[in-house]
Amino acid sequence: MKQDRLGQMKQLYYEKKNISNRELCETFNISLETVRRDLKLLEQEGVVKRVYGGAVLRPENDSSADMEPWHVRSVQNQREKAQIAAEMLLRIPDGCTIALDSGTSIFELAKLLNQKEDLTIITNSIHIALEISTRTNHTLYFIGGAIKKDELITTGMLSVDFLNCFSRIDLAIVSTDGFNVNEGLTDFNIEMGMLKRSIFEKANKILVAADYSKFSINALYKTCSSESLDLVITDPRAPAESVEYLRSAGVDVVIASAGGEPTP
Repeated sequence: MKQDRLGQMKQLYYEKKNISNRELCETFNISLETVRRDLKLLEQEGVVKRVYGGAVLRPENDSSADMEPWHVRSVQNQREKAQIAAEMLLRIPDGCTIALDSGTSIFELAKLLNQKEDLTIITNSIHIALEISTRTNHTLYFIGGAIKKDELITTGMLSVDFLNCFSRIDLAIVSTDGFNVNEGLTDFNIEMGMLKRSIFEKANKILVAADYSKFSINALYKTCSSESLDLVITDPRAPAESVEYLRSAGVDVVIASAGGEPTP
């Protein structure tokens, strides 16, 4: 129970940065003494710094400035993302349940999902939810939670709670901020990383869309090991040594080409 509460406190601090003792007392229905003990533990972990009347997230844990805005990322490497999305579409059976994260590569896939039938789609991206709801007849579930206005996504402990309503997800189809094949998938945002890990726990298969640029980035927060992945779709500019490493670990790797025919 205590560890669950501490985990929820961490997520709140990642979302709000600055929380008073009184707010924590009311949120968790605990005494001021318990709040102070919990904050002492979080401070020892290096998550927060206690201040008069509460605590603040330590600056080194605030990753909101590490990633370019969504509208900037959405036009970067767009040709590669579109090719990857076309390949990913071929791996989605009609009638299955899929979870889509908020990446710009996944948005390219969302544009194509009107070609599929009878999907159940779960997402935390407002961009993707609008695309799906206005252009398809698929069943759509939008993950609730705190809205990050700069990204138009939901994250946090409420989003994780929302996922607990589902017993399984057939395919988790995600992008990634970074891809260090020795470490696996990495994210700049720990809140998004927590949500992805919750999705992965329920997914029968994990499919990753990652253009070549992701292999040069090692973001701070690890979301999934390389060995846990089922399929990675990338483009011809992906590092050959990374592709070889993934295949040797038993991961299916597809190289999307401009002509739509995958290369070995």
